[in-house]
Amino acid sequence: MKLRQRLVLEWLAVAFLASLVVLILIHWDSISRFDNLVYDQLSEIDRPVPQPDILIVQIDEDSLAAFGKWPWPRNRHAELFEQLAKGKPKAIGFDILLSEPGAPDDDAQLARAMAINSGLFLPLHFVFPGRDGAEYDVKLPIGAFADVASGLGNVNLTLDADGLVRRSALCFGDKMSESNWPHLMEKIYRSVHGRPSPAFNRIQDCEETMLVPFAQRGGYQSVSYAALANGDVPLTFLKDKIILIGATANGLGDQYSVPLGDGGTLAGVEIMANLYGAIVRDDLVRPISFGPQVLLALLPVWILLFGFWRWHPRTTIIVSFALILAILVASATFLQFALWFAPGAALVGVILVYPIWGWRRLQATSDFMDSELNNFHRSKIDIPIMRPELGPVDVITGQAEQLTHAISHVRDLRRFIGDALRNLPDPMFITDLEDKVTFVNQLAQTGVEDGAQELALDDMLNRFVSLDDLQEVKDYLDLKNRPTKQDYVEFTSLDSEIFAMRRAPIVSDEGSLKGYIHYLADITEVAHAAEQREQVLQLLSHDMRAPQAAILALLDGEAANDITGRIEGHARRTLALADNFVGLARIDSSEFAGEDVLLAELVAEANDSLWPLCKTRGIQCEVDDQSDGAFVSGEPSTLYRSFVNLIDNAIKYSPENGVVAVAIRVTELDRQPFVSVAIADQGEGISKEMLGQLFERFASDDSMAHSSIKGAGLGLNFVAKVMERHGGHIRGENQRDGGARFTVLLPLAAEIEENEE
Repeated sequence: MKLRQRLVLEWLAVAFLASLVVLILIHWDSISRFDNLVYDQLSEIDRPVPQPDILIVQIDEDSLAAFGKWPWPRNRHAELFEQLAKGKPKAIGFDILLSEPGAPDDDAQLARAMAINSGLFLPLHFVFPGRDGAEYDVKLPIGAFADVASGLGNVNLTLDADGLVRRSALCFGDKMSESNWPHLMEKIYRSVHGRPSPAFNRIQDCEETMLVPFAQRGGYQSVSYAALANGDVPLTFLKDKIILIGATANGLGDQYSVPLGDGGTLAGVEIMANLYGAIVRDDLVRPISFGPQVLLALLPVWILLFGFWRWHPRTTIIVSFALILAILVASATFLQFALWFAPGAALVGVILVYPIWGWRRLQATSDFMDSELNNFHRSKIDIPIMRPELGPVDVITGQAEQLTHAISHVRDLRRFIGDALRNLPDPMFITDLEDKVTFVNQLAQTGVEDGAQELALDDMLNRFVSLDDLQEVKDYLDLKNRPTKQDYVEFTSLDSEIFAMRRAPIVSDEGSLKGYIHYLADITEVAHAAEQREQVLQLLSHDMRAPQAAILALLDGEAANDITGRIEGHARRTLALADNFVGLARIDSSEFAGEDVLLAELVAEANDSLWPLCKTRGIQCEVDDQSDGAFVSGEPSTLYRSFVNLIDNAIKYSPENGVVAVAIRVTELDRQPFVSVAIADQGEGISKEMLGQLFERFASDDSMAHSSIKGAGLGLNFVAKVMERHGGHIRGENQRDGGARFTVLLPLAAEIEENEE
């Protein structure tokens, strides 16, 4: 697997894991302690101002000292309410549970004192679990008190996992039905303002709690219960105040831990004062809902995840710290708008995703480097540059050092190859897929200096190729399927030199095309030599053949005798020698151009051409054709000359009045169809010395020939070249009953194969 694919999979796995962890932490509120700690610290930044119209009447240590131990007789509370009635406060919240009856006279006196106070609200509480399988029971004040009170409200406190009171619900029960019990402070707010609080209207159900912003400890006005009851507090101080009465003495058990930063506790009545102040100011902090919480927590995680693909590691670590700071700033900003974004899950996501991705990316990179270094060590090209041995280090450092040496090796190899290419004896240049020159050697740079790399392919061609050959070179470069035997094009340069241009593709290790190499070989001397060879061939094929043909023409019609016979034989042998030599030379310099040939007919023509020679010596040439009209793909002229040579040799080595047998068959070799032509004579056979070199050039043994004309050893060499050119074979051997036999195998033509199938 390639590194990019591996990293994509690793990235997806890290993204999924980080997102899943964030979702789990939010769903199960797993790090609420940390979120609460952050909230406490942020709350310290801006504490609210206490409500000036709230007055706390404290049942404190002074009051206990004045009136005795708790609980007091209810007539004591009656005296307080009688005093309060004179001060005319707006509302009174009596945070003392009155669910159990006391002395009848005392309860009656207290009820009468309560009745003269308007806006008096009493608490109720709940017992968990309730009776008879109920979830809870509601414990109301006794009837005498409930009847004279303006309203009843719950005073439940919600404790967080760390035991601190930070939040409160504004009702208990089902908000959408009549069975809900608003909080005591909500009831007082409705009494004073004549409507439900905005915070109460926003909540969806009574289970929704909101965070209470606490004022500084002792910020609310307070008086001692004993001082107020004894008349030591001016009545004007009570006018239009919200009076909250509750226990503040430590021994009364109404103390709770709150997030004030000093580690102390706060009396329940003071907590109620803070709640009422928050309701009036409408700054109860509402936690954002699950959906937005998830989006806000995942946003920095995904910013970092996408940044992994774009940023350098240094930038990534800086952005990671910036995101952590941004999460905390976002929580503080939301808090200013009375919303709470718990940052813990987002912080865990960012803190988690960076090291996990770093680990997985490092592991993937390490594995990739391991694989690539192994491949490099297996396939690298040795160059004459020494490298120091690596010392013992950890795995990653070792891989980094190996990679450094590999890069250095590649750099050296690039320099080595570059130097080799620049110093080639012929011009060479490289182009990319857009035909832009990317590299030139010294000879290709001539006249352009270092600017050759800025040229296009056409510009380079215009610098080297003459106008007469320019189009032919361009046609060669435009070919998609190039010939395999002669994959080059010859042209004349502007300096009248002759070059052969070869174009080769540059393919990457993965097999993709990257560009082309253009190599210009200077073949001026070779071309001149080829021209001279052509002139020699012209001399042999025309100027030397013409006198021999003239000799044969002069002998035609003359009376045959021993001298004329010898002259004619030498003339014909000279013609055959010239034809074989020219044929050999042209085979090596021309491309194969085959056509469908009826082999039996061609062999018969070759045999007929030698009829005069057979008649002179009384030899019979018998052709046995059982090839059923088999065709081969070949060059008629060279095949004809080959069979003339073979039959001529058979006649030459046959005794007087002998028989030369020519058998044509269709056979199969290695499951491939061939046409075989076997030519056998009745001579003395092939000598042992000649069997191993029959088809070599100038190999000849005329000791057993029935002719005075000696051969030059080119005939069989010519035949072997022709058969090789046609993809065939030739074999020479001695027969068991005497004489030599030459067998030629030629592939059956493709169309014939298809018809037979």
